[in-house]
Amino acid sequence: MNRLPFWALLSVSLASGLTAGSGFAQESKFNEARAHIEKWVETRQLIASRDADWRVERESIGQSIGLLQREIDLLKAEIDKSEQVDSEADAEKKRITLNLGELKKANQIVDAALWGMERQTLALIARFPEPLRDRISNVRSRIPLEKKDLRGRSAAERMQNVVAVLNEADRFNSAITMAIEVRKDPDGKDRQVQVLYLGVGQAYFADQGGTFAGTGVPAANGWEWSDNAALGQAIRKVIDIYENERGAEFVPVPVNIQ
Repeated sequence: MNRLPFWALLSVSLASGLTAGSGFAQESKFNEARAHIEKWVETRQLIASRDADWRVERESIGQSIGLLQREIDLLKAEIDKSEQVDSEADAEKKRITLNLGELKKANQIVDAALWGMERQTLALIARFPEPLRDRISNVRSRIPLEKKDLRGRSAAERMQNVVAVLNEADRFNSAITMAIEVRKDPDGKDRQVQVLYLGVGQAYFADQGGTFAGTGVPAANGWEWSDNAALGQAIRKVIDIYENERGAEFVPVPVNIQ
């Protein structure tokens, strides 16, 4: 059996001890390095995860910004449109205001003209014979006497009233009209007479016997009547002819021309 010397065994033992010690040191460094690597990998993974989350968040923010920008553009378009509408509305308002001003001026001119026509119509009515005044009494009541009476009356209505009076006066003036009226005789007694109106310019009256008779003409404040007994029989003839109680014939009667 071969035997190694003691010093050789000691060397082997020392060598073995040294080799074992170096292995432990290397393993510790490896573990430390692996731990660092694991930390680095974990950090990189965390960074990558954060980066992915940021990319998603950035995409979402970008989409939100895009939506907001579109909303802003739409609102701006609506504002521009509204400003345009407001501008057009202002222009239309100015145009309407100008038109209203012109209409007011025109209405003032028409109102002044109508007021003058109504005064003239009232003056004419005062000269109308009683039968004609009776015919237009309803229309006459609608013609304003004072400015305060104009409230609620349109220009068209006022014009219609004037035209209605003039039309009725024209019809009356184009015909002969018979009426029964009461006149005072020279003694101051009321006498019933028949009055024959030749339009609105001349009238003759007589009682049934022709003893009370006379003529009438228009005046500023109504008709003026004059008694003339000498005309009684002539006027009576005219009335009888009008009523077809006697044949037609020429009867001379006075006519007052104004």
